[in-house]
Amino acid sequence: MTIEITRIEGMKLKANIDGFEVISGRIDDNTPPEGPSPSKLMVASLGLCVGLYAAWYLKRHSISDEGLTVTVDATEAREPARVGSFKVKLNLKADISEEAKTGLLASISRCYVANTFKGKPEINYEISAENS
Repeated sequence: MTIEITRIEGMKLKANIDGFEVISGRIDDNTPPEGPSPSKLMVASLGLCVGLYAAWYLKRHSISDEGLTVTVDATEAREPARVGSFKVKLNLKADISEEAKTGLLASISRCYVANTFKGKPEINYEISAENS
């Protein structure tokens, strides 16, 4: 999976993802943001992933997905600045059994994004500078 990020202007960036554009940042300190910050996009990615895994589980088990929402509360930590913890809350308007709740929890716990965070992925940086 490769995603390219391009600077548009000032501190405003664009990610091209499978034909979709995601804008983050602002032109300068005097302009309003034109999209969510990278950290909020990260938190949203976790919630979206959990929501998808929940929807798949509910569909596979013919359980109503009415009112399905996911709320992610991210708590900041310092040194280095980062998210220190996530609290993920899944809400449904359906009446489901304890067995289904257990299965649903097992399913959402396998979310790709959450597994990535849990696995402490290796990050390698490379800088390429070209003379004009």
